[in-house]
Amino acid sequence: MRCDTGMFAVFQEISSGKSVTAGLRKVTDDMKSKNRSDTAGVVSASEKETVSGRSSISKRSTPKFELQIGRKWAVENQVGEKNLVIDDCDAKQSVYVYGCKNSVLQVKGKVNNITIDKCTKMGILFKDIVAACEIVNCNSVEVQCEGSAPTISIDNTSGCQLYLGKDSLETSITTAKSSEVNVLVPGAGPDGDWVEHPLPQQFVHTFKDRQFTTSPVSHSGG
Repeated sequence: MRCDTGMFAVFQEISSGKSVTAGLRKVTDDMKSKNRSDTAGVVSASEKETVSGRSSISKRSTPKFELQIGRKWAVENQVGEKNLVIDDCDAKQSVYVYGCKNSVLQVKGKVNNITIDKCTKMGILFKDIVAACEIVNCNSVEVQCEGSAPTISIDNTSGCQLYLGKDSLETSITTAKSSEVNVLVPGAGPDGDWVEHPLPQQFVHTFKDRQFTTSPVSHSGG
């Protein structure tokens, strides 16, 4: 399978270090929560009246792209941002991606874990993870691991393209309540096309010898 278009094409351009990196939006010192100067102050009566008329949804939709308390990278409610990058990170930090749409995030260093929650048409490209990458409540997301990740879990997600590099082929993948999950791995040879493996989403349970056995449903052409 040749992947020349869509999110994977963006992944490939980022991985090759081409000109796309010139537009990457990096986290600067003023984006880190300990250095932020835009903290809330006294709110006037007119401001209170305006704020009270806003829905809780609009409050939650405020974009975030910051390091919180030196431990958690918060990337939230980003829309149409194709050049997000985190490169100043370490293995004790986590990355939480929430409510993003039509965006791409690159995590360059090793982190403890990555959680992708309630995202739509989101692309995540990362190197190494100490613990796990969790994909929950998402729609049409694409995730690529260039290094190693012990575990990748996909829960309550519709549409997930997971690209595993040669160093992550031993990753343990768990799925629950998810559909249209495809895993792509490198083909044979240095220039081989990616090979796509759809993960089963239907299972048959059979009671035999006083216990149930479960196996994926096999669809054969007629």
